[in-house]
Amino acid sequence: MDTMQKNSGKTETRDRLDLLLIYPPWAVIRKRGILQNSLPALGLLSIVGSCLAKGYAAEILDIHAERLNDQDVIQTLLEKQPRFVGISVLTNMVIPAHYIARLCKQTIPDCRVIVGGVHAETLPDQMLRNPAIDAVVRGDGEETMVEILDGVPFAAVLGLSYRERGNVVHNSPRPVKMDLDAYPMPAYHLVDFRRYFPAVGSYRRHPAINMLMTRGCPGQCTFCNSAFTKLRSHSAETIVQWIETLRYQYGIRQIQFYDDTFTVARKRVLRFCELLIRKRIDISWTAYIRGDCFSEDMAEAMKKSGCHQVIIGIESGDDRILENIRKPINKEKYRRAVQTAQRNGIEVRGSFIIGNVGETRDTMQSTLDFAKELDIDLFQLSILTPYPGTQVFNFAVENGLLLHRNWDDYGQGSVVMRTPGLEAREIYEFERYAFRSFYLKPKQIVRQLKRVTSYRHVRDLLLGLYAMVMGELIYKQPDWECWSRHAEDDFLELDIPQPSNPRLTYKLRQDETILTEAVSVHTQTAIDSRG
Repeated sequence: MDTMQKNSGKTETRDRLDLLLIYPPWAVIRKRGILQNSLPALGLLSIVGSCLAKGYAAEILDIHAERLNDQDVIQTLLEKQPRFVGISVLTNMVIPAHYIARLCKQTIPDCRVIVGGVHAETLPDQMLRNPAIDAVVRGDGEETMVEILDGVPFAAVLGLSYRERGNVVHNSPRPVKMDLDAYPMPAYHLVDFRRYFPAVGSYRRHPAINMLMTRGCPGQCTFCNSAFTKLRSHSAETIVQWIETLRYQYGIRQIQFYDDTFTVARKRVLRFCELLIRKRIDISWTAYIRGDCFSEDMAEAMKKSGCHQVIIGIESGDDRILENIRKPINKEKYRRAVQTAQRNGIEVRGSFIIGNVGETRDTMQSTLDFAKELDIDLFQLSILTPYPGTQVFNFAVENGLLLHRNWDDYGQGSVVMRTPGLEAREIYEFERYAFRSFYLKPKQIVRQLKRVTSYRHVRDLLLGLYAMVMGELIYKQPDWECWSRHAEDDFLELDIPQPSNPRLTYKLRQDETILTEAVSVHTQTAIDSRG
């Protein structure tokens, strides 16, 4: 039994954990699963940091990184006896998340189970059909979770959805906090860095960790939950201070920035690089950039400060597809961005999507041809996944194109939306063909061999080669069968009315009218008109 000093100055005795935040396992634990990254859940680390700063006892249980099964979760619950449990829910984590909520209620009946994350906030009515889930957090969770721990009634917590007398109540959205420096440093001290690793091809040094300088994105991409969300940022000074702590206190040698649009705010990026250079912090880092938000002076500063790779979401090599997905960046800007990065000694990882609305065999081939023309260092190809809350999901639902809602398959590797004029088989075949065509060339083989600096790189190259030749990797985790034996309907016991139309994520976060009104979304896309 320990003691806790509360902000009021009172000391109270406690033998229960205040908050246990749980990160479920990914459903994608097979095929090329071993090539996926496994990095800490930044949202949970930030929420825990805020709760700890207020004097609460809070911890994180990362089921995915620790490779835990359901019995391990039960044992942790019995040991910690949490008053509140928070569960992060991404789309392909939905079924494990439902099961974890049930385990929490069965093991600790009086604990309150709160879920958040992009899938939960987009489909709060659906999540609340599970009687083990008490509430859904929409938007940022730091202040919301602190208020819940403070004992604020659900009815007074902004940005919360919950059940009352059999109906779902959606409180008004919480105002978006623009000053991210108001939040304390994420609870990196709780992280066992040995359990985490970045994606194959993205790292140069270990150990590595992920960070965010910004939240939100001004883009309008139809396939992204971040579209139209308010862009806000930490200051460069705060991020560099955190990096110093990670480097010198925890031995971190690489930072992976996961901002949707890291280079949108040019002055902030240059200031960040200036501080890294001035302080001579021995760190390597990567970031996502936009083709229309990158310049020579920015590339030069980024390289000098330790950036070794940028990731560009190019998406397609066909102008019509780029218009359809609302990312109509002129291809010449992509050419200049790639050349600028490489001229300054920065690797370029190009990210592309196939299976878009209007896609044909010719447009997919145009995408591959453009990737080759750009001569990027690494080629990343995904299959379009219409995630709930995105414009393309609404378009698929309204036009009867969604094949199913088996969320386990929503991982950017499966065809879950019908593409008129293309069979799913053709998309899968092209995916395999594209990887082989791009990488199994003498120039690319030599380029990848030059990147090898450690045994880990050798292992990754061999695994990647096997994936391209054989088409899949089997990443068996027999102890994880407990997470894949359920269906979502097993948990949806309550009869709760569902909205007649899909909702957009950004409106759920920022517009309370969306919670009660029907949504009519006009997506500027056109189904393939080949006839």
